[in-house]
Amino acid sequence: MLFGGHLHFLVTVTALTVLIAFLLVLYAYLKRKINTSAFIGTLTLGVLILLTLELEFGYAGLFALLAFFLFGNLVTKYKYEMKAKLGVAERNKGMRDIKNVLGNGLSPLIFAVLYAFSRDTVLLLGFSGAIATACSDTFSTEIGQAEGNPRLITTLKKVPVGTNGGVSLPGLGAALLGSGLIALVSLAFKLDLVSGAQPHLNLKAIFFLACFLAGFLGCLMDSLLGATLEDKHFYKFRLNKHGVNIIATLFGGIFAIALGYSFDIKL
Repeated sequence: MLFGGHLHFLVTVTALTVLIAFLLVLYAYLKRKINTSAFIGTLTLGVLILLTLELEFGYAGLFALLAFFLFGNLVTKYKYEMKAKLGVAERNKGMRDIKNVLGNGLSPLIFAVLYAFSRDTVLLLGFSGAIATACSDTFSTEIGQAEGNPRLITTLKKVPVGTNGGVSLPGLGAALLGSGLIALVSLAFKLDLVSGAQPHLNLKAIFFLACFLAGFLGCLMDSLLGATLEDKHFYKFRLNKHGVNIIATLFGGIFAIALGYSFDIKL
């Protein structure tokens, strides 16, 4: 239960986070970095995260989403003209639409909704791992396509830039950076971490490490799915890159939870 100064702190921080998030999303919309559908979708996602994670955790969840939103938009600009000439840059000068919002935001929302029903706070680790996966994949794609000489993740044969499932050393390094940034930001979930199994461990470090590893492995899963299943037809259904993103971010969140349970993490 929340009392006194702690409640006042949460209300103040949440209000500031909401205000900053709204202004930044509005700025992105006015600058045509996102279209109308993405603008509405992003705001709706933010509201749902606040409602499901509630006052205690809502500001931290929104902060993690906002960090990904900012990092993702910034890294998209990296050598954009070069990527455009190669034909691998995001269309419309990097403008995102509702498909991008769902591809990267649906899985974190699923973990937030599960938390709202179960009150199992290890799901916050799943939430963070899913966002770390999204950021890791975005960094890997945007930087790797500009710098790398990709090889197919399944065979390690050289492939053209932009090939589904292509990975490169610069891209992998960027993936680690993107995952690490979200893992760091996710420590905004300010709670004492306790472990019934191993109380001597630094569990904040474990939370960071679990999120970091989950994000990177989720990015590798995205590449693996890209090489094997993306754009393949299953009856009348075709798995596109946004579907791959949803599956990979779910995997990243589940892996983070698995690591959390292995250390008996309770937030």
